[in-house]
Amino acid sequence: MTVPAAARTLDLIEAFARERRPMTVSALAKATGMPVSSCHGLIKTLQDRGYLLEVAAQGGYYFTKALAHRATEIGAYDPLPSWVVPALSAIRDRCNETVLLAKLVDSVAVYVEVLESARSVRYIAKVGDRRPLYASAVGKTLLASLPEDRRAAIIDSLRYVKRSTRTLASKAAVISDLRKGLARGWFMTRGEYLEDVTAVAVPVMLGGEHFACGIAGPSSRMEGELAAHVKWINRFWRQPQVSA
Repeated sequence: MTVPAAARTLDLIEAFARERRPMTVSALAKATGMPVSSCHGLIKTLQDRGYLLEVAAQGGYYFTKALAHRATEIGAYDPLPSWVVPALSAIRDRCNETVLLAKLVDSVAVYVEVLESARSVRYIAKVGDRRPLYASAVGKTLLASLPEDRRAAIIDSLRYVKRSTRTLASKAAVISDLRKGLARGWFMTRGEYLEDVTAVAVPVMLGGEHFACGIAGPSSRMEGELAAHVKWINRFWRQPQVSA
């Protein structure tokens, strides 16, 4: 369930992040799709709390440093164990591709950590990005990690949208693909979300919860390295059992 007020606040933050300039109420309403009256009320609330400043000379509002300070304070604590980022860094440096850690949220896979490859041509992603369970390696991994009854219920509820010409756009195709992944112990996508991106992923446990650790990159580089990439992920994590 999405709370409209929270969604609108995040839309406002993201609009400023995109534009990086002071914006008027009408410009912000247009950028966020909010009614002008609702946008004005949200702006005044943030202004009263010290998060927005009216910059009259530049004809609009912009965030004060308060938001950055709160974000820094929040970021000082990482809910993931301290060894996770070093482990992901080691995998990235060994494989020289982008490494991802994802968790199931409702019926999508959400990246909770991303370490991009240093290569100029690479898979680009950011923390908070959402990927469909049926069209991403981490999504398939998270699906397979669920108890069979819950997995079946989610597969039944998914809306299968063609993201590319290779997307598995039916329940039967996804079930068949999951069976193959369960048999080999890891999961993959070949151009199913983005045409020229291949990814592999395996299930990992953190604090008794299921996550998926994946490696993604251009298909031309990834194709010959899939098993090797899986080996390097498993070197840093003990792979949990998933129900067949």
